[in-house]
Parts: sequence; C-alpha cells; structure tokens
Amino acid sequence: MPGTAMGPSAHETADIQAFAGLPAPGAPDELLESSNLLMRWRIAVRQALATHHLVDVAAGLSRRFDSQLSSLETVGVPIDLLACFPKWRYGARLPFVPGSSGLRVAPSGAAVPLGTLRLQLSPARGTVPYALLLLRALLRRLDPSVHFVVVVEPGADIEALSRLAVRFHPTAEARVRFVPMRCITVFAQDNARAMRDEHGNPVLFVPREFRAGEARADDELDPAAAERAFGIPVRRSRLYWEGGNVVHDEERCFVGIDTVAENSARLGLSHGEVVDLLSAEFGVQVSPLGRAKTARFDPADEAHCVSGQSSFHVDLDVALLGRVGRARRPRALVADSARGLRFVDDVLAMRRLTEGHFLQAREIRRYLRAEYDASAETRHPLLLEYAASLADAGYAVVGVPDLRIDPKMDVYQRVNLDFGYCNVLPGLHRTRPAVHHFVSGVRTLDREAAKRIRLSGVEPVAVSTAEVASALMRLQGGLHCCCGSLSTDG
Repeated sequence: MPGTAMGPSAHETADIQAFAGLPAPGAPDELLESSNLLMRWRIAVRQALATHHLVDVAAGLSRRFDSQLSSLETVGVPIDLLACFPKWRYGARLPFVPGSSGLRVAPSGAAVPLGTLRLQLSPARGTVPYALLLLRALLRRLDPSVHFVVVVEPGADIEALSRLAVRFHPTAEARVRFVPMRCITVFAQDNARAMRDEHGNPVLFVPREFRAGEARADDELDPAAAERAFGIPVRRSRLYWEGGNVVHDEERCFVGIDTVAENSARLGLSHGEVVDLLSAEFGVQVSPLGRAKTARFDPADEAHCVSGQSSFHVDLDVALLGRVGRARRPRALVADSARGLRFVDDVLAMRRLTEGHFLQAREIRRYLRAEYDASAETRHPLLLEYAASLADAGYAVVGVPDLRIDPKMDVYQRVNLDFGYCNVLPGLHRTRPAVHHFVSGVRTLDREAAKRIRLSGVEPVAVSTAEVASALMRLQGGLHCCCGSLSTDG
C-alpha cells in the first residue's frame, strides 16, 4: 500500500500486477484513438496507485512509454506530483519535496470578523424554502458588516430574488448579491476553501476534483466561472479534499483521516507525504484526526471504503475557535456523546419527534433510545481521541452535547433526530467573540449547549429556528456546512 511502502523499489515496478497482460500502449494519440485500450490502462493505473507508490508506478511506466510524460498523464498518472520526487525516474522516493501553494488558510475563529459568506441556493427539491429562510435568519442575526454572495441556478430570476431579500431585511440590497452558477446542494462549505496569498489578498481554493461521477459532482466549482462570479482569483489544489473534512483557525489545521486515506489510494502516496502536502497546500501545520489503521479508501468500489472517523466530516464533531479568553489559549469544541445521552429523555419527550412514525410512539421511543446508545458506544471512543489530539496540540477542549443515530440505521427519517453543536460558524458578533449555531428546539439540550459554549469563552448566538435547522440537518449538514467563506471584507 502507498501508506506503508518505503524506499526505492525499481524491482517492484516490473511486477505491478495491474499491468500484467496489457498490450503495449503506444503513443498518446494512439491511446486516445482506442477507447477500449485507454480505459483498460486507466483502470490498471488506478489499481496500481492504490497498492503501490506513485514513484514505483511512474518509473515503471516511464520505461514502457519510452519516458513520455504525456503518455503517463493520458493513462491517469498524476504527473504534477512527480515534481515532489526529483529522482523518480530512478525509482527513488527521496528526496521528497512537497513544495508550496504560496497560500495560507484565511483567518478563522470566534474573534475574527466573518466578512463575506458564500451560500448556495440549491435546485434540489424541497431545499429552496429552507435555504431562503436561512438567508433571512443570517441577515437578521449576523453583524451588519457581514455580506453574502448566493449562488443560484443559471436562469434564475435574480432581480426577483434581490427584491425578496430586501423584504427579509432592509440592508439586503447592500449586503446580498446573487450570482448564477451551477450547484446541486446547499452545502457551500465543501467545494472550496477561503485562502490568502502572500500579500494577504483573498483567493478561493478548490480541490483537485470534486466527487466526479457522483450526485454532488455539479457542486464542483469551475475556476474560470467562479472567478467571474466572486471577483477573486481561484486556484486549484493538488489534492482531493472536501471543506467539511477540514477545520482550522489562524494557526493550525486538522483534516479527517479519511481524506488522507483517499489521497494515498488515489495518488499513490504515503500517509505522511499526504499530510506534508496538505500542510504545503494550506500554508499551516496540518494534523490528521481519526484512526489511520482503520481508514481505507478503495477508488474502484465505494462499498469497500472504511472510515476511520466518527462522522463522514470532522466539522460535524469539531469546531476550532482560535485564541480567545484572557489566557489567549486556542479553544476547541468537540462533540460529547456521553453528555448528550443525559438528555435522551428530554428528546424522547418531544411529541413531534416520536409521533407519526410507522410504529406507535411508545415503541419508537424504545427503539430510538437503543439507537442513541449504540451510536454513542461507537462514536464516543473516537471523539475522546479527537479531544486528546487537540489537547496535545495545545487546545483547551470543551465538550458539547451530541446525540446521533447511525445513518445506516435511521429508518425514522420523517424528522431530524441528530442533535449536535459543533457544526457552527465562529466569528465576531457585536465586537465580541462568538459562535453562531443552530438550535434543536429541545430546550434543556439547547441550554446545555449554550452553557458549554460560554464555558469555552465565547458568546453563543442562536441562528434560525428549530424547523429550518431540522430540515437542513436531515440532509446530513448544519450551519457550517451551508456557509463558505470568501475571506473578503464585504
């Protein structure tokens, strides 16, 4: 596996099983003319990168392709990353030179102004009303200095939307701008990351590729179109990632281990090389969260992927608040399943959550309790490991209540039954460090969450209603998922 193989292995390249029996590839134009042969070679390269190091694959293929880099690129070798291995043609993985993007993650934290937020008005059925309600709530609850750029489906009536926004809030005419661009979900956090260049100017950073071949592929931002829409430069990363699996403040960045495993399997790199490259891409020290020995990515079959995380995105379980409080120590919120279980009775007492299902409310309550217990038993050890990793990095960690049901076991999806307070929007509110968060509508649970947030040294600011929060969280997202930053001052 790329995550464990070390040292040069020229002998090994000759024995890459994925290439056995394949006919000579010929020149790039010949490959392109034979779609069947090209497909076979690309599948073979994908399999090889998942089990061998990039250097081994590239060095071996270079001999077969008579050293033509264009041929390697045609069959799917990530030739841009070969620059990190100056002696790759000799089968040598050292020296490893990760280089630099020349960028740095934009300042983020409870004491940082929010600037301009990027939202997406998805054309997906049933989401538009809730996305508009969220925009209204943000206009009303966030500081007047916060601006919004809202992506809408090409062909949408932008003038009508602008008039509607003014009805939401009188300042909307100056604060809200609608731009036409393709999107498929409301989750603006995943497809880009706000960055700054060496002069401190805003840049939007997009992943190497975003969910190609999947339902969310339409959320991928085209750099040229995004530059026209947002009015700032857009750069493409060398790595695969999703914004929801990246959390950071002004100094440190943490990435879910599943992202590391994916890049390792798709690009033929070791875990350590991926982490070093992520640090070079984001301009700050990057540390993984999760269990490296568990995480497994299979580029050929998603069913064989195994997560090493407590949730599919770490921003559902971790929020970095930056340096706040008198001691100026960095703070973090981490989901606490054990604390959440204290409020199961209060959740199950809510009639709107337990009635109207396919079973009687009494039975539903019994099943839900069992599901909450089972989820906590699985998630809590991982969450404790997250908290320990953050503490080791110097963070003061505060646990916030969390109740989840395994999505695979949730047959009660008529209403949202997941309650968490880490998928939040840290940022200044009326000159005070704050965390903007959704509410559950379960009063005791919301009060406990607000209490814990205050304990971290910041002010809790509730955004939106329980109904809107529930609708968005049923889509496996939250407030942070819906709000991408543009790192501009408005």
